[in-house]
Amino acid sequence: MRSKTKISDDNAEWILLMGFVVSFAIIFLAILLNLSVAAGQTPSDSVTEFPKSQIRDIRAELTDAAVKSESESDFEAKLDAIRKLALARDNAVVEANLTYVGYADAEYGYAELTVHYNNGVTEYDGTYLLPKKL
Repeated sequence: MRSKTKISDDNAEWILLMGFVVSFAIIFLAILLNLSVAAGQTPSDSVTEFPKSQIRDIRAELTDAAVKSESESDFEAKLDAIRKLALARDNAVVEANLTYVGYADAEYGYAELTVHYNNGVTEYDGTYLLPKKL
């Protein structure tokens, strides 16, 4: 008599192996999704924390004061008011310096305005060349 070899049934092992593969794939995708959400959140937070409108408003007011002021004391008075308002409203430090430079043409003399803004999170420095009617 011949001996018959046992035929093994591997279906259950394959089902178990595929279950492990699928579960590891789901865990890997969940970790990957979690990391991508955290990575996308950080830049978007820094964009929303940047005080763009406050800096624009301060720059516009200082530019207007520099162009329209008749004397340096007029500009200093406006700058002092802006400093107090920025400190009270946004808890920000604003500094500005207006220097009259030697640039001139037939109708305009030019002044250089440097603006410094710091609210503890964002620090901004800008330099602007402003025309002033002679």
